[in-house]
Amino acid sequence: MKLGKYKGLEIGKVSFIEVNDEEVMNEINKMLSQKIGKEIKNGKSEINDIVNINFEGFIDGVPFDGGKGEKYDLELGSHSFIPGFEDQLVGYEKNSKVDVNVKFPEDYHAENLKGKDAIFKCEILEVYKKKDSQFDDEFAKEYNFNTKEELFDELKRQMNLKRENEASNEYLDKLMQILLKEAEIELDDNTVKNRIDEMVDYYQNSIAQYGMDFNTYLDMQKMTLEQFRDQVTDEAIESVKSDSIFNEIAKLENIDVKDDELNSELELYKKYYNMNDEMFNKFVNEEKNNVKNEIIRRKVSKILLDENN
Repeated sequence: MKLGKYKGLEIGKVSFIEVNDEEVMNEINKMLSQKIGKEIKNGKSEINDIVNINFEGFIDGVPFDGGKGEKYDLELGSHSFIPGFEDQLVGYEKNSKVDVNVKFPEDYHAENLKGKDAIFKCEILEVYKKKDSQFDDEFAKEYNFNTKEELFDELKRQMNLKRENEASNEYLDKLMQILLKEAEIELDDNTVKNRIDEMVDYYQNSIAQYGMDFNTYLDMQKMTLEQFRDQVTDEAIESVKSDSIFNEIAKLENIDVKDDELNSELELYKKYYNMNDEMFNKFVNEEKNNVKNEIIRRKVSKILLDENN
């Protein structure tokens, strides 16, 4: 391949604007809103209270699969259980035993329960009143910080890092478009085909996370697999060309990855994903080269960021 100029380019690098304290507090307030606190209530349960319950469901006197739970926190009025269930747990104190009579909706997701009458035998283990979480040291400890100041500072650091990375990635994207335009790259058909295969696999796995079959997705898009492959071909070609440019710059700059550097990176993956030794060994065998390439890519990206404006 023939690589054009990749240093000393002037395309307008913009410094990111650091987050201010108000933005950090807005993020903390989001965290607080997602954290429902609770305190024991002496008295009868009311709507918006939380009851901790054991329950078991019966149809015609016979327990059914999925109808049993223990020490479950249920917010009354949240509509997280079938209609009528939560209302019948209002007005009871701790240690109360309640028979909840309900009818499963006709459109219930489980075929064997649609429209059926059921009795849930419930035991209320505790009644709690919801309590708004406060931004204090106790809240910080839930995130493994000793004080709220430590949590604030770390969150601010992470938000600034995210903003800096976004600005750098936006700049690198612009820079890469120039390098792609100037470079002369001979494409290998098999390499492009393999990249398309990888992209199809990626889309299949992503769609599967939402419980959808890939063929169903294609039907919804009124598209065949071949048409989908054609649709992602340009993206695959650009991806292959970008890799070629990164690899060529790495070669010109004598960039390599030392064993201890690679091992340290692999250990980070192990800790982050909490892998046992067997899982980790499998990960290393399958992903070692990909992790090494990612380190090289980061080093090349740093050169491009440092040597251009």
